[in-house]
Amino acid sequence: MNCFTHPKDGDRVLWIRFSAFGDVLQAAASALAFKKHFPNIHLTYLTRIEYGPILKNQPYLDEVLAWDIKKRPWDFFKILRSTRGRYQWLISLHRSGAAALVSLFSKVPIRLGYNRGLQFAYTTTHWEYLDRMRMDINNRPEPALFTTSEDLDKAASLLKELPQRRLFAIIGASKPQKLWPIPHWIEFLRPLLAKGWGVVLNGHGPKEMEAAETIASALQSPAVLNLVGQAPFTLMAALAKSCSVAVGNDTGPLHLAALVGTPTLGFFGVTDSWSMRFRMPWFREVRVSCPQAGCHNYSCPVDCLADIAPEQALAAFCSMTQDLLL
Repeated sequence: MNCFTHPKDGDRVLWIRFSAFGDVLQAAASALAFKKHFPNIHLTYLTRIEYGPILKNQPYLDEVLAWDIKKRPWDFFKILRSTRGRYQWLISLHRSGAAALVSLFSKVPIRLGYNRGLQFAYTTTHWEYLDRMRMDINNRPEPALFTTSEDLDKAASLLKELPQRRLFAIIGASKPQKLWPIPHWIEFLRPLLAKGWGVVLNGHGPKEMEAAETIASALQSPAVLNLVGQAPFTLMAALAKSCSVAVGNDTGPLHLAALVGTPTLGFFGVTDSWSMRFRMPWFREVRVSCPQAGCHNYSCPVDCLADIAPEQALAAFCSMTQDLLL
């Protein structure tokens, strides 16, 4: 079969991305872009179970298959049985062996993806197909993540005591090299609180909870709402949507905030915003001055994000709000 044909109306497409959170969300945005080209396909997203609830809220996904990789790894064989012979197209945006094995045993005629050691599992690479078809699924001209009215109501209830101008502060990250220092956060937020901004501290996990407590204790303001560890992904999306701006490190919730359409300012050092698909017209970045910025070297001993001073971040924040909020 010619792998450079178009999906036909009614074709079933299996879209795969297992992790990580930000990449799963960006892959969903790419799925939306693909479905806009082919609106009459049936689009199924295969992912890890923890991302299932937020993906099920997306109206452009017809079905979500969720795999509990950590607790039930043997369910991989159920996934194989449930997908085998059901689809005409498979598109994997994950380079993992698991994605390649799903492709290999799926009996899908057209399989797009990449795996360095198992490339024979795919008909061709997804980028070769997309280039041939002249499709850009990485552009982000409009919001690509949606939330429910129920979650928006919950967010409104949580935020009701804060000022109308609210900053969604994303203080955590998966790697130490992607963390903006806590003292910088405190010095950045203090003058904004003085100007009447409310602050929502967002994140999850013990380390981020400790960091949030340090920030809240130092600021001592009723306009600071610490929700670290208290918002599942679906509510997190509604909170980000309900805030005026989002600011933070390159981590999953930064992708989430930008993809729901909230004006977003990101701090970048070891990673590169363009390659991470932060291509929204409402996105701005502060980039470190290191000539090796974007190196993805997580063993580097240099705390490069500390190079971004609070004053620099404040200047970028003020510029962004003038451009996007006034």
